[in-house]
Order: sequence, then structure tokens, then C-alpha cells
Amino acid sequence: MSASPSTLNLTALTAQNGSSVFECWSLQPGFTSSAQPGTAGAVSLQLGDLANASYSILPAGFDAGRHNAPNVQYVVFLSGLAYITLPNSTADVWVEGGQSGVIIATDTAAVSTYGHITTYPSGMETIALQIPTEGGLVPNHTVLHSGPCATTEQKQKRLIELD
Repeated sequence: MSASPSTLNLTALTAQNGSSVFECWSLQPGFTSSAQPGTAGAVSLQLGDLANASYSILPAGFDAGRHNAPNVQYVVFLSGLAYITLPNSTADVWVEGGQSGVIIATDTAAVSTYGHITTYPSGMETIALQIPTEGGLVPNHTVLHSGPCATTEQKQKRLIELD
């Protein structure tokens, strides 16, 4: 048996009462032992049914302005740095590309009046994958707390034992 993370914690950009908010989510169900060739024996977590994906190259210092999530979507920052703020709040989050660079954005215009503001303040370009869910469905999750996940929560190893 080996010890593996039990689930994926990620910051969610969601909405309450028409305003965008941050929450720390734990995706459900958690990781399972993979039997798929190429990853057999490792652990994997299903992200749900996905619609398509976009690969974006955002230049250094890019300002995406205020906007809503165009779809319920995972955003995976492969490199660079994103700074997300809320126009009706002092809450903010820094998302560094790489291992902990996964968020989910669900603050579409249907649920959030003002959306959020994203800038890319680093001196290098930011590479991001935008992966909408099929039919705009919000994946199964547990809300761990309001506000973004701390880096330690994203990297936290809540361990399970797999055979």
C-alpha cells in the first residue's frame, strides 16, 4: 500500500447573492487508484464531463479587465502569475502557475452581476488552459471554507491508503 492524496483542493471563483466570491473547494469524489495503461498504479481524480479546452498565452503585464467567467470552467495556469480581485470586495487571490495553479470559475453572468478582475503582473507570459464543463455543470464538491484556499491547503496531503 502507498499513501496518496485523497482529493483535490482548489480555489473556486463562485457567486452568492449576485456577487462573485472566493471559496475553497474539495472536489468529490476523490482520487482513486488508476487501472488505465500509462497511469496504472498511480492515483487520478475525474474532473467530470468536459466540453472542450483552450490554450491561452497571456503576455507579461496583461490586464484582462472586469469580466464574468464565460462558462463554468477549470482554469489551469501552467506558468506565470494571475492576480484575481473582486470589484465589490477586498478579497483577492494570487495564482502561481504550476502544481497549485488550478482554479474553477463559476461566476458566469447568470449568477454574478459584476464578475471579477484578472491581471497578469509578472514579467513573463502566463500560459493557461481553460476547460469548460459540459453543459455548464458545477462539479461535485465540498466547500471547505469561504475565501481562497491557502497554498498549504492546495498542497496538503490528506492521505488515504490504496491497495
